[in-house]
Parts: sequence; structure tokens; C-alpha cells
Amino acid sequence: MNVYFLVEGRRCERKLYPSWLSYAAPRLKRVYNPFHADTNSYYLISAEGYPSILRDHLPNAVRDIEKSKQFDLLVVVLDADELSVEERRNEARESAAGLVSARLAVVVQNRCIETWLLGNRKLIKRNPQCKTLRNYLNHYDAAPRDPERMPVCTGFNTHSQFHFDYLRLAFRERGLAYTKARPGEAGEQHYFEELKRRVVDSPGDLATFADFVRLCGSL
Repeated sequence: MNVYFLVEGRRCERKLYPSWLSYAAPRLKRVYNPFHADTNSYYLISAEGYPSILRDHLPNAVRDIEKSKQFDLLVVVLDADELSVEERRNEARESAAGLVSARLAVVVQNRCIETWLLGNRKLIKRNPQCKTLRNYLNHYDAAPRDPERMPVCTGFNTHSQFHFDYLRLAFRERGLAYTKARPGEAGEQHYFEELKRRVVDSPGDLATFADFVRLCGSL
């Protein structure tokens, strides 16, 4: 099977997904040109954000696939942000309408990649020193409660902004750093396995991450 991955994120997903695929779908080998796809390979490209992923990069990906005829599956990864998961999926399906020679799978990060990463129950300290992080925990404790259901906190315009800051401070409390350009521990296998364990132990939590895990199991 050959898989074409188009991810929304400019920096983080570009680094995380190759690491995660090496754990979750190790038989797939990465190629760096879509026309070099061979047996059991994948190509991954960043769309440099939204809305360019739907406006420009997804139609380009469809053209690449239809021209090469080497891919079995196109996987589009994008944030839900302030829309519902189904609304985002429908947007992607509409933009990929010209896809004929491959199947389409839309992975929606609900609300964003940092939402998923907050699903690591070992990450968040129970009694953090940081006052802001304590306030976030009082607002919504993402260890026992589903991060995908976490409402935005006062002072933030979007869920994604809040979830990013929550994760950043949780990392800092552990003496670690998290940035979009350098996701650090989030790309390690132990971190990925903790997220997988979360969806097994708490069915219904991280539902869109569970979709991604199931997809990887089919590759």
C-alpha cells in the first residue's frame, strides 16, 4: 500500500507524524517525492496551514495522485478548530472531489494536535507549582476528562490557543519544552503509547485520535 499524507500544520505535524508512523505503521517507508512511491511507502507534505490546505494543497495532492497512479490512499489531516469534526470532514471531501484513483481518509484533530497531546495522563502534575496551570486544571482537568471536550478558557479567542498554552505549561512543569517547531517528548514512542493506552482504557476519550490509530492499523 502507498499512502499520501497531507497535514495542515506548518511545523509540529511535519515532525510528529513521521515519528508516529514509524511506531504505528512501521512497514511503510517514507519517500520524499510523490513520483518515487514504491511498494509500501508513504509521502508526507505540510500544507502550511488553513485555509491553504483546502484551497491549494489538497487539489494539488489530488493532481499528484491522479498523475502518478501509485497511491492507494490519500490521508488529509487537519484541525477542527472552532468547527465540528463532521464540518471539517465535509470541507475536505469537497476539496478532494476530483480524487478517482485512490481512497480518501480525513483525520480531524479535534480541536488541534495539542488537544490530542493533552491526553497523556502522565503528563499533567496533580499539584503544579505554576498558578496559571493550576487555574487551567480547575477549569478542566484533562487527565481524567476527555481533552476533546475541553471548553475554551476565559482570555482565549479559540480552543486551539487555549489547548496549546495548557500543553506548553504542562510540559514546562515537567522541566520539558514544547513548541510548534520543537514538539520534543511528544514525538517519542513512550508518549505515543500513552495516548494509545488512553483510548483503550477510556473508550470515547480522544475519539479522533482513536480514528487515527485505527487508520494506522489498516495500513
